[in-house]
Amino acid sequence: MIGKKLQKNLKRSRNFIIFLFLFSVLLFSLAPSTISNEYNTSEDKTFTDVREETPVELSGFYLCRLEGIIEPSLASYIKKCLDRSEASGYGLVIIMNTPGGLETSMRDIITKILNTEIPVIVFVYPVGARAASAGVFITYASDIAVMGPSTNIGAAHPVNLGGSQEISDDTMEKITNDSAAYIKNLAESKGRNSEWAVEAVRNSVSITAGEALETGVIDYLAEDLDELFVILDNKMVQKLGNTYILKSASTVPEEIRMNFITRFLHIISDPNIAYILLSIGVLGIIYEFSQPGLGISGAIGVLLLILGLYSLSILPINYAGLGLILLAMILFIIDILMSLGGIPSIAGVVSLVMGSFLLINTDAPYLKIATSLIISVAVVISGFLIIVIRAVYKAHRIKPVTGKDDIIGGTAVVSSILKPEGQVKISGEIWGAISETGKNIKEGTKVTVRSINGLTLIVLEMNNKEKKGG
Repeated sequence: MIGKKLQKNLKRSRNFIIFLFLFSVLLFSLAPSTISNEYNTSEDKTFTDVREETPVELSGFYLCRLEGIIEPSLASYIKKCLDRSEASGYGLVIIMNTPGGLETSMRDIITKILNTEIPVIVFVYPVGARAASAGVFITYASDIAVMGPSTNIGAAHPVNLGGSQEISDDTMEKITNDSAAYIKNLAESKGRNSEWAVEAVRNSVSITAGEALETGVIDYLAEDLDELFVILDNKMVQKLGNTYILKSASTVPEEIRMNFITRFLHIISDPNIAYILLSIGVLGIIYEFSQPGLGISGAIGVLLLILGLYSLSILPINYAGLGLILLAMILFIIDILMSLGGIPSIAGVVSLVMGSFLLINTDAPYLKIATSLIISVAVVISGFLIIVIRAVYKAHRIKPVTGKDDIIGGTAVVSSILKPEGQVKISGEIWGAISETGKNIKEGTKVTVRSINGLTLIVLEMNNKEKKGG
């Protein structure tokens, strides 16, 4: 009995020991993750507290200028400015004056601003500047938004940038909803007025700088750059987990300028400049066909034509309009080469004007070609064609006088009496001549060239009937 009880107790003890062992293993398997989590949480809290307690003082600032239509070359310049500022640990002030631009370029800039650690200040300046359309979105994406005197912001409704493709009402509504949601997110993330932002997108509303400050669209007003840096002094900015204190009262900002190529590409991206390049290129090619020579005018014309087409490639062009312009150029060249008297050129001018009005197909007024420019170009090209075509027509009517075949049958005037030999004058040149009949021919008498013997003309005196007819 005692043995059985002892055996039973030992069995229970063994089971209990096994249970304790398994429980211990389970406990220790869970312990590292728990300890690790507690350690990480403690470490995160400590690191956060340290970052909050030790903000970074920012006393250096770069300036860059966002002016004109927002397009790829300008977006590339702004992104380079942000990269340089981040690498140097400087704040960046973007001086803005824009009517808007391409959505893809706008979103590229905004994405870069939001993901750059340094504070970004947008200053709508100088006097009379505006932050319209895409400029509104970029202003809302900034860490600090400031406007100057007599400036305005708004009119951010999406426009048709679809080129030759018409956008349906349903598609435009989807685009508008997407833009409204996008700017609302920007407003909420930066603590700005989201209701007005949505109104600016949906109803194209615009407000002045004073109204923008009152409604919480922007943060401050400043008369100029000097006052801007005074206002920003000791302001705190939190971005991507970092805290910055701006020390800008005595700062001397350094401007980051566009390089030559970027500036050139930005200038020619203007639709009016692109159209001028295209027009001068057409004139150069026309002149080359009318006056063949070294090919300088043709080469310059082709170069300008390529630059014009490059500029149009980043704009919402209508290919039907571009086709009409190319048709006009072909008609001009045909008229010159075939000397058709100007009829194809008239059709070419009509085609050019129609194509010019159709070339940029968008609702955005800042992307349209000025009507006055189209009319001026049409007048200049028409005048140029009149001069060129008349010169070509006259050249074709003048009978060449060089060569044997061109002289025979021509009319000459006796310059010294033929006895029967002497001299005659034809096409301003003096030739030795001999009378075909052997008779003497007086000086000043008109004769017909019958043949040529070496350098001597065989001539025959014209009868009275021929003289009167001539």
